[in-house]
Amino acid sequence: MTKYGYTEIRKISAESLRSLCIKKDWYTNGDNEEYGHLLIDLADSKDNITTDDIVEIAQDIYDHSITDYDVESIMYAVLQIANTYIERT
Repeated sequence: MTKYGYTEIRKISAESLRSLCIKKDWYTNGDNEEYGHLLIDLADSKDNITTDDIVEIAQDIYDHSITDYDVESIMYAVLQIANTYIERT
């Protein structure tokens, strides 16, 4: 239970993550199965994206990309597309 009865929820849609990867020219070294895992399993299907989830998403992007971005920079970009809202608990 939180002090005031509210919880922060963070979500990332597959479409917004896909758009980010296209914009940044990321995930060019992954196959369809790996890309689907990123978009659906690591992002879209999560009820609440945690910091650990952001790290996992960024690392997966980094591992499947030829990029000058480091993992921390990818994490920052992924955080920018997350939708965050508050819900009463």
